[in-house]
Amino acid sequence: MTVMLLAFAGARAQSEPLAAWNDGPAKQSIISFVTSVTDKSAPTYVAPEDRIATFDQDGTLWVEHPVYAQAMFALDRVHALAPAHPEWKQDAPLNAIIGDNREAIAKFSESDWEKVAAATHAGMSTDAFRDIVRQWLGTATHPRFHRPYTELVYEPMREVMDYLRANGFKVYIVTGGGQEFVRAYAKRVYGVPPEQVIGSSILTKYEEVNGKPVLMREPQAFFIDDHGGKPVGINLFIGKRPYAAFGNSTGDREMLEWTQAGAGARLEMLVLHDDPSREYAYGPARGLPETRVGTFPPALDEEAKKKGWTVVSMKNDWKQVFAFEGASGSSQENSVTAIDIALEPGPTMVQYAMAANARLLKSFPEGFALDETHHPHISILQQFVRTDDLDKVFAAANAVLAKEKPAAWTLKAFKYYYIPSPPIGLAGIVVEPTEDLHRLQNELITAVKPYTVKTGTPAAFFSDEGGRDIQKSLIDYVANFVTVAAGKQFNPHVTIGVGTETYLNKMLADPFVSFTFSAAGASVYQLGSFGSARKELRALPLTP
Repeated sequence: MTVMLLAFAGARAQSEPLAAWNDGPAKQSIISFVTSVTDKSAPTYVAPEDRIATFDQDGTLWVEHPVYAQAMFALDRVHALAPAHPEWKQDAPLNAIIGDNREAIAKFSESDWEKVAAATHAGMSTDAFRDIVRQWLGTATHPRFHRPYTELVYEPMREVMDYLRANGFKVYIVTGGGQEFVRAYAKRVYGVPPEQVIGSSILTKYEEVNGKPVLMREPQAFFIDDHGGKPVGINLFIGKRPYAAFGNSTGDREMLEWTQAGAGARLEMLVLHDDPSREYAYGPARGLPETRVGTFPPALDEEAKKKGWTVVSMKNDWKQVFAFEGASGSSQENSVTAIDIALEPGPTMVQYAMAANARLLKSFPEGFALDETHHPHISILQQFVRTDDLDKVFAAANAVLAKEKPAAWTLKAFKYYYIPSPPIGLAGIVVEPTEDLHRLQNELITAVKPYTVKTGTPAAFFSDEGGRDIQKSLIDYVANFVTVAAGKQFNPHVTIGVGTETYLNKMLADPFVSFTFSAAGASVYQLGSFGSARKELRALPLTP
């Protein structure tokens, strides 16, 4: 659809750097540092291939209180696995978790957590583990904010990452958390690919399972990427000293010391959590409450002052903490959600779409990949609905699907098409608009109508950029979907990516071999940038 291409073009435009920061020494130190290392006439100039920046994650990039997200994952995994392990009821510290003994859990030692991790993070392949993490993140919510953990990313720090990347830096996450845990979502949440995540790891062995090679996770620690382990991990995986390093606790001290020890201009920053109203306040530096999670002691504060490290006050330096907040810092409830009710194509269509997407990316690398953030799908209906009525929307859509049984239909793909926006275009595989598909769309429009609203705002969409990547044209398209994309205007298709017009014209000129496929499922998604099916809200299984 046209709006996807407009959104794509808009996302490529640069927005104001560090807009979520208040003007002051902290913000200026970032800008001054970047200027000093990118000015070719300055003696502090750094070649692009040497521009390395490292970020701790917990407490530096996203919320770490009341406990680390990965600890919450481990606790949930113990409860999920406990029925198959009755012996855990007599095995400390696992029995404390099973009995929900919060006082005991709060006193867990590092060795206790290692035992919990061994029981819940091992005995499976790395691929299986990442899938479990992604599934958990799709349903788990923070106990205070009642939002997915992936929405509790600090907007100012995400802006710093974007600002550094825009100025030729390669950005790494260097975390004491589990390397494979963070790799499961780092690309989607931070734009950091898996190979640029350095973290703690457990022993992994190469094995063959059912004739296929896998990497199996063993219940034994291999490398702890915390304190002095961070410089070791940086050297091991990167082989270069960072020019900028960001942390928030004693676990990051050595990484900042290692960074500063290099020649030339360097930037070291520590995030101080001193904002109990918008996030949390803990130290115990500067009289803040004591904590065992993300400890920032007075000694670290004194070292920062002595060595010229920048200590970022969350309360004073950040105009905005999270993307879902307004500019004033107050949380804005999403009373309206932009949804996409879509059919999930079966493996035949998915294979065609993925292959076509790979060709487009090869010719136009700036495009987007079909992955967990851009699901191959056939949009049937897009609407703004009241968030409080989402369960009713799910039930209404499910009733229509149960009646129509689209899994029994044979669908036909018969051509490529693209929407031009010179010099690029948005391409898709067109599906024959059968009478069955028209009827399904009409019935869904009728079923969902009682819960729809006329229009919405960027807050109705899933956004990694605080709504800045949500274009007005996208809002208008969803608001007018029934008029512009239903009935005679219905063009069922699977979007496959972005390419140059030159390449797309050649692609359309080649003969298209029609093929048939089936629907494997259906889902209700929250729409995101590019008009994509960005976040699955509810899977709707299809009955034969």
